Amino acid sequence: MNLSKLFEAQRQLDNRIVKEKGLEGQDLLPKKILALQVELGELANEHRGFKFWSNDQEPRRIKKSIAFANPSGPFEYVTYPLLEEYVDCLHFILSIGNEYGYKSEPTLAIVPDNVLDQLNDLFKIVSFMDNLYKDMGYGCGVHDFYDDLLGNFMNLGKLLGFTWEQIEQAYFDKNQTNHRRQENGY
Repeated sequence: MNLSKLFEAQRQLDNRIVKEKGLEGQDLLPKKILALQVELGELANEHRGFKFWSNDQEPRRIKKSIAFANPSGPFEYVTYPLLEEYVDCLHFILSIGNEYGYKSEPTLAIVPDNVLDQLNDLFKIVSFMDNLYKDMGYGCGVHDFYDDLLGNFMNLGKLLGFTWEQIEQAYFDKNQTNHRRQENGY
């Protein structure tokens, strides 16, 4: 995966949003951190592995639906909810990294070997980054915590069974969707 290419694509999208929404000069980092927390929750929801109360704990890897809006008749379309939520998280992780000026490859440390522990670790890291930011601003070792965040998130992708190629392609697909949304007044 070419992370510098992803960071640059995210920078372009973020700059467009800031300009078109009139957000110049605003500190958007707290909102990006909250958005990441929400997206991590949505990812966990699509994974379903924490739902001990449910007999259905299988990840939502693929969803087939029927659409009736086509004039030539109904058709089936396929989505990939788990990968889509993973990529939504990646958008905010890259955006936060751009805010911090992060420019290196993450250190892939020894991390949990199961999805639930990995998700819990990610929630802790993001929460800690949020508290660190609130207490001390952009400085104070945020690069180390960001490095942990990105490395742990990349490990989560592996644990979920995604290849780097799938992640990168899904990221760029969603990035195009996000640009189209901006064109349409999202």
